Amino acid sequence: MKSFFSILLAIYLLCPPAVAVPTQGHRMMVATPTQLSADIAQKIILKGGNVVDVAVAIGLTLAVTNPRHAALGGGGFALIKMGKKPVEALDFREVAPKKTNPEFFKNKNEKASLDGANAIGVPGFPAGLWAMHKKYGKLHWSLLFDEPIKLADKGFRVSGEWVERTDSVKDKFNTAGKKYFLNRRGLSYKPGQLLKQKQLAKALKEMRNRGITPFYRGQIGQDIVKTVQSLGGVLSEDDLRHYKVRWLQPITTEFKGKTVYLMPPPSSGGLIIAASLKMIEELKVDQQKPLSIAELHYLAEIMKINFRNRTLLADPDFHKNPTQIFLDQEEIKKSVKLISDDKVLKLDPVKVVSYKESPQTTHFTVLDAKGNAVALTVTLNTVFGSKVVSDKYGIALNNEMDDFTTRPGEPNFFGLVQGPANKVEPGKRPLSSMSPTLVSDKKDGKIVMALGAPGGSRIITGVLQTLYRVLAQDYNMDDAIQAPRIHHQFLPRTLFVDEHRFAPETIEGLKKLGHEVEESWHSKVNGVRVNKKGFLEAAFDSRAEGGANGI
Repeated sequence: MKSFFSILLAIYLLCPPAVAVPTQGHRMMVATPTQLSADIAQKIILKGGNVVDVAVAIGLTLAVTNPRHAALGGGGFALIKMGKKPVEALDFREVAPKKTNPEFFKNKNEKASLDGANAIGVPGFPAGLWAMHKKYGKLHWSLLFDEPIKLADKGFRVSGEWVERTDSVKDKFNTAGKKYFLNRRGLSYKPGQLLKQKQLAKALKEMRNRGITPFYRGQIGQDIVKTVQSLGGVLSEDDLRHYKVRWLQPITTEFKGKTVYLMPPPSSGGLIIAASLKMIEELKVDQQKPLSIAELHYLAEIMKINFRNRTLLADPDFHKNPTQIFLDQEEIKKSVKLISDDKVLKLDPVKVVSYKESPQTTHFTVLDAKGNAVALTVTLNTVFGSKVVSDKYGIALNNEMDDFTTRPGEPNFFGLVQGPANKVEPGKRPLSSMSPTLVSDKKDGKIVMALGAPGGSRIITGVLQTLYRVLAQDYNMDDAIQAPRIHHQFLPRTLFVDEHRFAPETIEGLKKLGHEVEESWHSKVNGVRVNKKGFLEAAFDSRAEGGANGI
């Protein structure tokens, strides 16, 4: 018997550890926050839908099943590539209501930008889905609502994560929130119980039949405004009527023979990732052993330098962004020279600083074999956003006002200290960390990878490290997404490392270099890429629920 166990032990030690295996397909694949939304995406693919049709269907599904971070009352960004047209950036970020101003939160309680009616920006998610579909959709708009309406009307079974997140904020809900997202006794649902949202099904039916008019100029919008104003908020029907999406040019950079397309401001992610990739090449970080102390040290210092400059950014309609600091090669070289091999770089905040987003953002990715792609990130900001839910239709509303510099010099919900350029102004969009990303082959311009993540400021570093692992170290999509990650955002002066994923020796080695190390949560990346065989491989992050599917 002893000999038998000795043989088993020898086999275990000699066999290599199992590696992550992405879900593969040959025609179109998706990576989403839930398996349910991935399965509905597959149904749209089989109906002949293109990547935009599939993205809209996923978005509508998540608005039903994941209202804590993807409700119709949110907003976000997307990068889109269709046919021979260039990659486009779509901004459907929330905007500050007209009755706000830089002093709006000065005399309000310190939680006013997080919880309650004054935290709500003008929602952009429905307008974003509509704009995408109007420009590029193939199937009729109404066909994309069948499954989401069914889920709202007949119900879906809530997950453990759904229950945990809802339970964490249940006491902050307004009356409608408690009515729609708790059971009749005012308690949280249990995992596996059925949640029906018949009132939301009615709203979706209105949007199926009349587009987004009911939301921005009709009864859905009126319900939202009435709810918000009854609680002391300033959102108006005029704010909704005048909301517009923006089509923008993406930021582009070259890395390891590929062209990387990134979201421009008001996303801060694109510029930070572009600068970081340039510094990784300049410093030759990929020559270090993957996940070694030296490699992690270099990556941390690069993150720190580029997050320091984040305070200079804001909505481009209100502020001239100094993009040259992030993109100019001479600036990159100057920054790289500051990085030492054996000690931590000490930096003061930039002079203009007097520096948000929640893990409750969500991201999904669609990529087909022809190189058409959608990488879309949407958020309410924190769990269930403002915790305000509309009375009649049960739509959860964002708290994106907290992404502005509401109190200069003070850290926000995520420890970021915002810059003065990001002050509250009517019609302005708050600075964001959302970073939907596309990658193309320089030879033919075909998109070969699409990705993004939820996770506040950790979105940026999660996307950066996934890009780096795939493009510089030849990881497959799943290996790159599941790999241990680090995060540094300059302030606080802490290096956050993936909880339970690094050896004590690695953590101790980083501390010896001078890093203040703390184990913590990280972003949840979803992505699809074309592998060396020409197949599509999709993967979602095991750090949270997710799904991958396609054909």
